[in-house]
Amino acid sequence: MKNFLKKFILGALCFGMTFSVLPQAAIYSQAANANFIDNWDFTSSDLSSWAVATDVSKLSIATSDSPIYGTVSSYGIISGRTSPYECFAQDITAYIENGKEYEFSFYVCLSSDYEGAPADQRTVDFAPYVTIGGSTSYLGSYSAELKGNLSQVLEPGVWTKFDGTFTPDYGAPIEQFVIRLLEQGTNYGQGECTLGDYYVTGVVMREKAQEEIILEDVPRLDQSVQSVLGQDIIVGGAITGNDIADKKIVALVRKHFNAVTLGNELKPDSLFGYSNHRCPGTTTAELNGETMTVPVLDYSRPEKILNQVLKWNEEDPEHPIKVRGHVLVWHSQTPEWFFHEDYDASKDYVSKEEMDKRLEWYIKTVLEHFTGPDSKYKGLFYGWDVVNEAVSDGTCTYRSDKENSNEPLSQATHGSNSSWWHVYQSEEFIINAFRYANKYADPEVELYYNDYNECDSGKRIGIFNLLTAVKEAEGTRIDGMGMQAHYGIDSPSMNDFENSIRLYTNVVGKVQLTEWDINIGSSYKGTEESLAQVTRDVANRYYRLYNKIQLLAREGIVIDGMTFWGTIDSRSWLQSRSNVGGGSDGSGRQFPLLFDDDCNVKPSYWAFVDKDTYLELTAVDTGSSDTTKEDPSKEDTSKDNQTSTDTKVETDTKVETDTDVKVETDEKVDTDVKVDTDVKVDTDVKVDTDVKVDVNATDANASGGSRLFTILAICGTIIVVAGVAVGIFFVLKKRSSEK
Repeated sequence: MKNFLKKFILGALCFGMTFSVLPQAAIYSQAANANFIDNWDFTSSDLSSWAVATDVSKLSIATSDSPIYGTVSSYGIISGRTSPYECFAQDITAYIENGKEYEFSFYVCLSSDYEGAPADQRTVDFAPYVTIGGSTSYLGSYSAELKGNLSQVLEPGVWTKFDGTFTPDYGAPIEQFVIRLLEQGTNYGQGECTLGDYYVTGVVMREKAQEEIILEDVPRLDQSVQSVLGQDIIVGGAITGNDIADKKIVALVRKHFNAVTLGNELKPDSLFGYSNHRCPGTTTAELNGETMTVPVLDYSRPEKILNQVLKWNEEDPEHPIKVRGHVLVWHSQTPEWFFHEDYDASKDYVSKEEMDKRLEWYIKTVLEHFTGPDSKYKGLFYGWDVVNEAVSDGTCTYRSDKENSNEPLSQATHGSNSSWWHVYQSEEFIINAFRYANKYADPEVELYYNDYNECDSGKRIGIFNLLTAVKEAEGTRIDGMGMQAHYGIDSPSMNDFENSIRLYTNVVGKVQLTEWDINIGSSYKGTEESLAQVTRDVANRYYRLYNKIQLLAREGIVIDGMTFWGTIDSRSWLQSRSNVGGGSDGSGRQFPLLFDDDCNVKPSYWAFVDKDTYLELTAVDTGSSDTTKEDPSKEDTSKDNQTSTDTKVETDTKVETDTDVKVETDEKVDTDVKVDTDVKVDTDVKVDTDVKVDVNATDANASGGSRLFTILAICGTIIVVAGVAVGIFFVLKKRSSEK
């Protein structure tokens, strides 16, 4: 019981007891799919399939004098319970898959044993449990993957219907799934319990069939961005194996994106078959003329998606979809046993030299399998994240094995601490990873470093040092910096965003936004007004960032990729947790992407596609016939208007690099009268002065009088400069004639 309580509390914290859900509007038919439940109406005397959680209690069958619903009149009875967790339960693991949506319904009636019992002892729940990676989670009304009438207070003698949907999306194989129709009394079985008899019938659970796919007739997102930033730009989304099972999401991806990133399937734990606690088995491999023992790799999960992408491209060769590989080397989602002798986490760590062989073998094998000349996927990948998140948030230097004192290295996988660093005690594994990737990857596949909090002023220097070290090392190749772009409504500042792009492109030539989403923290309050406000906020944030990207692109700064971390809001990682970089603690609804739960476009989408539509949708209703349509790209805050020129970056090695970062204002300032502060004065005599005309940040939002004053001041300055130039000209001419 203590174990259950612990798991329940953890589940509640993870999924959020106050999780708010927006109504779904997708078009579905009543599924004609087969029911997974054995003896669903209790017409068979064989009740063994229902005896999963009966313990000492007894199951029996009875028949009512009149139908309970429809033509069903038989039902099951449970009696003699000694625990609230003795209940109607059935194991349907064989029928449940990640990424699919299931619908359920059943009827429950309490016996006369419950007459006079308080409401908290007459509550029945749909409370299944699921086991993944050896760990069992107990689900309920607090779980994001369950929706509907999941928990109800029943009146004795009254049959009550329960129904809802279940959408598993766990990112790892489901080892067991058991439904439970549970009457557990007070405080989840810990308080007073009646433990009387209750009855069940009409239990249905089946896959929910999608009748038709309806997507709005709107422009393609990728083509809209390409028309502005060029035909070569990547416009993608992150998908998982669960997403490709949803035909509507597949339709969205194929319409709006020209690239995808596999969210989990190409990470080390997936390729080791999610066998995080123990090595999945070994085989032998040849490396540089030496035979070595290596773990068995499992390509089935990524290939399930990649095969679909190949099929999509065959069906629509005019709009092919490319793939980003993510990721080869990462401190997280790499099993701890990979760093130990005999691939056994209970034994000693291997030497740096032995680990380096494993590193080379892994990178060689994965890249050759997916990008090699004989691979069926050759030409499908445009790039690969070689190393991910190797810079510390705390020290702003390389991530070490001591990031989190509460996280032992003995854990099966890590969230903060790096076993790579523990073995190498230096950044050598990072350099070698790029060296091996350069050696074994298809030369057409670009190689990247990828990190979050990349606009933080301190961490930015650590990333700069890493990029520089990789760039300067012999035998390496790095083609760009992946800025994850897990941003909030107000952070990072636009200056930090711009300065980071300038700094990284100065080292590696270009950047890509690789995991883009916008979190709103706890701003959403569950009301229509709140929803309208956060929708505007997210759209405005995207618009300002996209506007900044366009301004930088016009200067020749290369930003050739933007990948959104997900497809639709409801499937965003921010809905349940955010361990790094992000924004949600699981207790509130998030709206971080361009498409809503029904695959319809949001104002955020129009921020990239059509400025006028975006401004119309985000206009604030003033209560009159007029609306205020402010262009957020013109907005400035004091934080964003700190002018920075010739920013000097000091590295850990005391090498001072002048990145010549020029930041005039947060955005180009448009007023009623357009004033270009870079006015070029052309006369017959060219006069170069050191006079700098500074537009104060407050002028961006100045009143009409202030604007006029500013304009007059600028014009006056120009006249003075011109007058000085003319005066000098005539003085020089006069002196020349006198001579």
